[in-house]
Amino acid sequence: MLIGTFLSPLALVLASYNTALWQLYLTQGILAGIGGAFVFSPSLTLPPQWFTKNRALACGIAVSGSGIGGVCLSPMTQHLIATLGYRMALRILAATIFGILLVATALARSRYLPPPSSNGKGLGAFFDQSMMSIAFVLLSLFAFLVPFSYVTPFFLAPTFASYLGEDAAHGSTLVSILSGMNAICRISLGFFADRVGNMNTMFTATFLSGIFTMVVWQFSTTYAAFVAYCVLYGLTCGAFVSLFPVVAAEVVGVEQIQRAIGITYGLSFFGNLVGTPIIGLLQSNNGWTSAIQFGGAMTVGASLIMLALRFKTKPKLWAKK
Repeated sequence: MLIGTFLSPLALVLASYNTALWQLYLTQGILAGIGGAFVFSPSLTLPPQWFTKNRALACGIAVSGSGIGGVCLSPMTQHLIATLGYRMALRILAATIFGILLVATALARSRYLPPPSSNGKGLGAFFDQSMMSIAFVLLSLFAFLVPFSYVTPFFLAPTFASYLGEDAAHGSTLVSILSGMNAICRISLGFFADRVGNMNTMFTATFLSGIFTMVVWQFSTTYAAFVAYCVLYGLTCGAFVSLFPVVAAEVVGVEQIQRAIGITYGLSFFGNLVGTPIIGLLQSNNGWTSAIQFGGAMTVGASLIMLALRFKTKPKLWAKK
């Protein structure tokens, strides 16, 4: 996490001096992405190690900060750009992020170290053969599919607001709404997951977020209707972030959670990299319907993988899992 604490702000500072697009790819794209991975992925493995009772709620509270941050940073960034310009805005954001990450890293403590891998040292240390099972394959497939559409509404909401005839301020408001509802979602889903089961909650929330995309977004012809979609999507889409660590702990055990998160989040790289560009390309070439339906279908498909995982690990229909 300490490496990411320095890399992430550094990327924004370097981006503020960019004069060409390829430089932006290297700084705010690659360098900021690597820094964010060093901070975010390890932090997800910490709450499950310290909680057995109310583990999902603890994870939900822990990751709700990214939703709250989105509520604050979106209008703040727009205001900074409008008043000081984008270069100075990036530098101020870098300083803010650096201070927050320093505090977070100082507070982070790991309870368990990963046990020695059966594959020895080197690259083999990142995977243990005891983790390999059909359940882990299903978990990995779920992690692979969800990112193809998970963040798309966050990126395309301002564009769709412009399509509806609204200005940039209204588009920024939509991102804040999505982020705020997402923060509420992560805490509330954690609360429910501790009572009805982590996989049950993960499936239900992921399935609903896909249906909301395919139906509510599809038929949003006014700004008010699209705001309603952002609220509904924000209240259901956070399951992937808040519940994934506790589901992973169920599948591989809390002692192996660092390896499981590393592998599965590594697989999410593909969806995070090409998911939104694919949907953007569909929108440009074929219109909003194909883009929206593709995103919703990927989410629903991922939810069905989670349903299969649920019945693989606990075949009873009404089991708490």
